[in-house]
Amino acid sequence: MNTTTLRRGRRATSIALLCTATALISCTAGEPPEQDEDSADIAVRNDDSAEPALDATSVSIQRLEKPTAFADTRIFVTLSKTDAAKLVNPQVVGAGDEDAPIVLRDDGKGGDEKAGDLVFTGLAFADLDALKARAEAEAKEDVKEVPQFTGRSVEKFVPAVGLDLEKFFGGGVIELPGAPKLLFSLANAQHSLMITDPSVVRDFTRTYDPCTDEGDAMGPWSFGHLFTELANQPLTGIDPSDLVEDWLASWLTAQLPGSASIPVPARPMMQQLIDDWRNASGGGALDLKKAPFRLLAIVNRVDLARRGKGGGGYGGGIGGDFLDAGEGRFVFGLVLPDGYSTKGYNKPGVLDEKTNCMLTPFTVIFEYKIDRPGCEKVRDWAQQWRALDTLPFGATYNDALQAITDQFTAAGASPTRGNESALGQLRTNDFLMAPLWQMREHQLPLPTGFLKPHQVADTVELFHNDTNSLGSWIATNLMQLPPQSFPWAGASDVPSPGTFWDGAHAALDTLLITSGPGNDDNDSRHNFSLSACSGCHARETDAEFTHIDNRTPLGRTQEAILSEFLLGEKVNPFFDNTVTGNLHFVDDPSITPRGGVINPTNPQHRRSFRDLEFRQQKLVEFATQSCLKVPVLDPKLVEEALVFKKPLPEDLFQGADAVDVKELPSFALERLGDAAVAQVH
Repeated sequence: MNTTTLRRGRRATSIALLCTATALISCTAGEPPEQDEDSADIAVRNDDSAEPALDATSVSIQRLEKPTAFADTRIFVTLSKTDAAKLVNPQVVGAGDEDAPIVLRDDGKGGDEKAGDLVFTGLAFADLDALKARAEAEAKEDVKEVPQFTGRSVEKFVPAVGLDLEKFFGGGVIELPGAPKLLFSLANAQHSLMITDPSVVRDFTRTYDPCTDEGDAMGPWSFGHLFTELANQPLTGIDPSDLVEDWLASWLTAQLPGSASIPVPARPMMQQLIDDWRNASGGGALDLKKAPFRLLAIVNRVDLARRGKGGGGYGGGIGGDFLDAGEGRFVFGLVLPDGYSTKGYNKPGVLDEKTNCMLTPFTVIFEYKIDRPGCEKVRDWAQQWRALDTLPFGATYNDALQAITDQFTAAGASPTRGNESALGQLRTNDFLMAPLWQMREHQLPLPTGFLKPHQVADTVELFHNDTNSLGSWIATNLMQLPPQSFPWAGASDVPSPGTFWDGAHAALDTLLITSGPGNDDNDSRHNFSLSACSGCHARETDAEFTHIDNRTPLGRTQEAILSEFLLGEKVNPFFDNTVTGNLHFVDDPSITPRGGVINPTNPQHRRSFRDLEFRQQKLVEFATQSCLKVPVLDPKLVEEALVFKKPLPEDLFQGADAVDVKELPSFALERLGDAAVAQVH
């Protein structure tokens, strides 16, 4: 059996084909993972596979003139002749996942207007209140065009088209637009996505600055508090101080985490940090009130919400309904306060002369999983964050933000995870302890225990770079498989900022034609490299090691510097996050080594990253999405239509009991195009 994804051009607009003879949509398919970054690499955890895409030319909806007990809306998906010919049964496809399948038919029956016109029709309940809310919100935005993203880079700008609800309620057919009609605002992004404002990260009723010894070192946004909640001592019996020291001590010996084939070398200098922290604690156990980590950012990653059974991925994921609501994160920077030694380290960083505190190139990120499955729960979560946009920074804002963060940082927030913590992984980004730049990942084991080293997802061993084996793998999979599916995945050491990932040229030259716009299929190599921490933090985005920089003195008017990858524009470095107005472009690093010439009009030669804008599109989309309700069908009817090509009955719901709409499974109507797809052969 092969799997495939339907798209409109290079932008995902997918529907699902029925998968097996015994179950609806029991297989899923992946798209190229969309990579992004904060201060540590990001894992695309997706075990799905896929074949080349089919094209869905449009997805539209129409209000039924006479709603029934089983539907009030028709859904139309139009296929090209070429792709319709690939169907097992050219009159039947299905959308959604196995918990919420929608039959789409092109047989001229059951709501379909004309057989064989390549317009496949389905029936469901639309979330009318949500559609109205989205239309009202879009009507307030005077936006002419919005960026259209391919992966994490801007492919082009397209006209901004909002929902025409007046036409919909009048019985007309409206096509579902893609990105919300939204004017990107950096101010909003820094209110609800990437929160670095000093009034937040230096709210000394909630967090602590070890450089100035100000604040509540066990406040709800402090390093000490977060580790205390991770330990969950009443449940596990683990002292939070022991949890921290055991975590740091893992640097002192070589590690072979997960599937890594080469040990991660020891960092002996970590002992000096442990000793200095112990001395600051008065000897004995490490005092979490003296933790030398200062808060840099609180980050909303709802854009990482995974979708579809067994699937998922960056940028909203693949599949039917939502599996979760993405991640919530805290980013800290290691500092060496007065009294800590700075000798012996590789590159201690920047000295804050006002406090005599060394600001090091060592960042730690707590990445919490938001276990809120389903369209409605994801929408509620996105709305909580979006409501922050209406509040000015200050006490009321911080109260509202803490009400959100407490939901995922508290002990017991996720009973099915290690220590019942919602932590997905703890990541570090380190150029302090030794010359080789290094990233590490630790996870809490089930059911309880200390943090364990885990391979850094989506990053393979460095010796595979520029090899025939890697090149062949990229060319064969065309990035339909995520990087951790690479047979030798699992590494932590990463090289210089000039690094990007590539395969031996002989294997990839057929994917790379440098003659002009539209003739280049280099996204496979690019997506692989961008998904690797050592690509995203290096040459693939022209980043300088971090995307949130710890080497900046924080004060009332100063905050951590963000990368151009996040902001999408050139940044005034070392001073503030003031953008210069010049768009940030990155030339593809593999073109020139192959003897090609950069063509600035080719979006695969010269990419523009505007990641906060990408994330804001997702946040608005999820906060305003309509949760389509799907009446449960008899799978035998669909199975017979697919496998035996039997005609479907005129009325799929004949003889069925009346349904309670509130109890029906659902998925986001606007994201119908992202449904997992599979086809029987």
